[in-house]
Amino acid sequence: MRAVLALIFALAAWPALAFDNPKALVEAIYAPYTTLGAATAQDPAQYYSERLRGLVALNAAGAEEAAPLEFNPFIGAQQSLLRDVAIGEPVVSGSRAMVTVSFQNFGQTSLLSLALVNEGGAWKVDDIASLGEGENWLLSWLLQYDPFAIR
Repeated sequence: MRAVLALIFALAAWPALAFDNPKALVEAIYAPYTTLGAATAQDPAQYYSERLRGLVALNAAGAEEAAPLEFNPFIGAQQSLLRDVAIGEPVVSGSRAMVTVSFQNFGQTSLLSLALVNEGGAWKVDDIASLGEGENWLLSWLLQYDPFAIR
């Protein structure tokens, strides 16, 4: 229980990174994955919107002793060896945007769609959808309903 509370408070206190355009945010997310060893220190939660942080905290609170997620949603896996990372042009509609990202991870092609939201002048990730062959999921749905027992 203490670990869950610590995670919730850590997420709430996480320093906000400010990105003034959607593409800059997505490029910052994927830059460490193209440099060997650089992504190991990266916590995906630093890029999350308030809504997504709340869902992560709720999921963690129900996880008891288990980790809330057993994979990194930005790569759809636990380990990364990304090649051929391609970040699409953002489609912006007011304070929301969508950006697609494709890459090879250990030889398997992945296609993700990142839903972004502008919070206080900074773009944040509000949801992630995996659209690849055989790998279809929506992060917010996994966090709320845990259909595959990912924790």
